[in-house]
Amino acid sequence: MGDELESDIPVWPVRARHELTEQRIVEAAEVGGDVDQATRVRGIHRTMRERTMLYAEQMRLLTEFFTRDPEVEGCLDVADVSAMKVAVGLRSSTHRAEALIRDAHRSVELMPRTFEALARGDLPENFHQYLLRRVRRLEDDQVRDVDAHVAVWELASISRSQFERHVRLIVALVSAGTITSPREPERDVRLEHADPASGTATLSVSGPIPEITALMHRLDMSARDVQRAQRHALESGEEGPLPFDIDENLRERGSALSLATLRYAILTRSMLDIDPVQETAILHKILVTVPAMTLMGRENAPGLLNGTTPISADQARALAAGQNTWYRILTDPITGAYLPVTAETYQPTAQMRLQLRLRHPLCAAPGCTRPAVLAAEDDHLIEYDHEDPGSGGPTSLWNLHRLCWLHHKQKTAGQTDPTRDVEDTSCREPVETTWTIDGDVATRTRADHDLLTPIIAKTLAATWQSHERLHEEAVHLREEEQATPPADRVAQERRSIVRRFFLPPRTDPPPKRSETWDEPPPF
Repeated sequence: MGDELESDIPVWPVRARHELTEQRIVEAAEVGGDVDQATRVRGIHRTMRERTMLYAEQMRLLTEFFTRDPEVEGCLDVADVSAMKVAVGLRSSTHRAEALIRDAHRSVELMPRTFEALARGDLPENFHQYLLRRVRRLEDDQVRDVDAHVAVWELASISRSQFERHVRLIVALVSAGTITSPREPERDVRLEHADPASGTATLSVSGPIPEITALMHRLDMSARDVQRAQRHALESGEEGPLPFDIDENLRERGSALSLATLRYAILTRSMLDIDPVQETAILHKILVTVPAMTLMGRENAPGLLNGTTPISADQARALAAGQNTWYRILTDPITGAYLPVTAETYQPTAQMRLQLRLRHPLCAAPGCTRPAVLAAEDDHLIEYDHEDPGSGGPTSLWNLHRLCWLHHKQKTAGQTDPTRDVEDTSCREPVETTWTIDGDVATRTRADHDLLTPIIAKTLAATWQSHERLHEEAVHLREEEQATPPADRVAQERRSIVRRFFLPPRTDPPPKRSETWDEPPPF
């Protein structure tokens, strides 16, 4: 597959530890397993594959309809004509139908390799829709390049989070250096949508990723402070107005407002001033990982924000230049796994916490998408023995992960039981965890790892091999030159001078070769 690519971006495999067959979708626990539940989960998996194949068939039919419509003759610029006809069959708006037509054309015509996986049911429908969203701003050649890279992955077995992370990376690599986004980050606040019937509206805030991430973090921290204050006031029975009681019904409700509602209230009513509640004095640290070669300006590989979101090389270098302290993170050059650091106490060291954030940007529990940068807790898989630390679970990267408060609570209650292979304590490979859920179903998760390390290492190795080959060729030419008699070297040099000064390049066909010339014709 790699030989067919015209791009100089190396192809890397994205593999799963095991092939995801129906038998491996769920595994009944050895003790007390509920076989009926496992059977139902397998049935859900089968319906997912059938739905995916129906979705692929719809994409194929939309493309066939569009290309054969005599009114448009396959021209996307006038796809609204076909969209009107398609909307009748789909019972949808023409805007929605036109978007589906464009997605179908991009999928079938520009991304045939991933479409084959979709048609087989190996690439789930929601995976494919995410892929389409990520490539919509790319040029056609870039879309084909992404298609060729993604097609070599183990699409039938890898997880959704693994798929998304690698898609974001390949899109960032393919679009590097092209005008696929504004040169300067756009800063804008606009009213996106207003629905008079429901009386609601949507406000969109756009800006540089670090600024928007910091804004969201501050909103979240402020909302949590206010939520704690509301709970305390309700539990203690304090009199007087409650903070941010926007509907003045908190005492009737008997519970604090949700974090989402409080973020909205703080943003719209106080401009992030949460007086009289004291704002928590915790500095938000945005974790940006930048490859060393990018920092030196020798490569333009993207950085990663909080281990999940690619940012441009220029933006990553600018963020790094403004910091007083850099932390070195070592990774395995083959697998990209973050190499472990150790601690001799119950509390992980600062360096270990940093690596845990990289390994678990989201809660480590299966299927949880809560960011682990906030409101997450470091947890020992094998419990730490405070009375006899030597007999309990160690404070090591192998024995640690990050869980959101809910899944930490569930694990403590015994509703989930995560375990890891004892042989894998070296962490040379990305750490895998087996989760037994409610004693009935077992599944496996895999910690994140650095995606760029294996690519950069492979690129450097290829560059060195190229250097050695060119060096050998230069040495060989030098040896041939030294072996040539001086008179022959003088004659060759004189012929070169004559050709360069007395036979300038011609635009018309070159003259026939003269019998007195030993050099090949100049074409």
